[in-house]
Amino acid sequence: MKRPKDYTDGLSKDGLRGMRIGVPSDPSDPGNDVYYGSLGLKARQVMARAISALEDGGATIIRANIPTAGWIGGPGTDMAVLNRNPESTAVNTIARLSIVFVYELKHDMNLYLRDWARGTKMKTFEDIIAFNQAHADRALRFGQDIFLAASATKGDLSEPEYKAARRNDLLSSRKNGLDSYMDAHKLDAVLFPGTAGAGIAAKAGYPSVLVPAGFVSGVGSVETPEYPLGATFTGRAWSEAKLLRIAYAFEQATLARRMPPGLAALSPCEVVQ
Repeated sequence: MKRPKDYTDGLSKDGLRGMRIGVPSDPSDPGNDVYYGSLGLKARQVMARAISALEDGGATIIRANIPTAGWIGGPGTDMAVLNRNPESTAVNTIARLSIVFVYELKHDMNLYLRDWARGTKMKTFEDIIAFNQAHADRALRFGQDIFLAASATKGDLSEPEYKAARRNDLLSSRKNGLDSYMDAHKLDAVLFPGTAGAGIAAKAGYPSVLVPAGFVSGVGSVETPEYPLGATFTGRAWSEAKLLRIAYAFEQATLARRMPPGLAALSPCEVVQ
């Protein structure tokens, strides 16, 4: 598929018209209602307004769960890592982490150090671990359990455990996940609240764009100042241009972004190219 010369071509306030957008939320199937089912009241209200704005702009909303949502990142794709983070309320308990993430961390970090960090003293992943250990008072406030788990891998992605987990990830996130979902409902994009859909999109390798949707407050039972909640639009491979059209039109319709207090807008000459 050809890459557009300019992704701003075709951006329009009417960009929502005719789009079919999936909202993966069906309370009658609670096992797979993982993206919206746990939202608090204020987040639900923000997303309800976002959905109304999409409909007002001419989009068709389809409410249905992604069939694999409930077991993405589950058995066959995660591994046990001991949580030794002294700042954690769950210290000395077992955490479940993505196998693919742990294995690729060492492999990809070594590639980065080799190709892009030549001017540093860090040459390998093990150098980073050793540096952290030598400066534990400053570098290890939260421990490095994930780094240590990654260090135990070969670093070349050749292990059967990694290959099996990667196959499972692709099957549940791509073929039986987003592809199946979007095919079944003839969707142009999927709407997720905030970063709730980051996992399935990342595992599939599919694009997403997040734009401001509104503001919420509180974390669990603890009250907090207001903070932003975004609307994330995820699509198929190579759908970046379409996602940007949807996101632009949504952004123009809602104007939900607030300038952070105390910060003035950059002048054109101050914007880093």
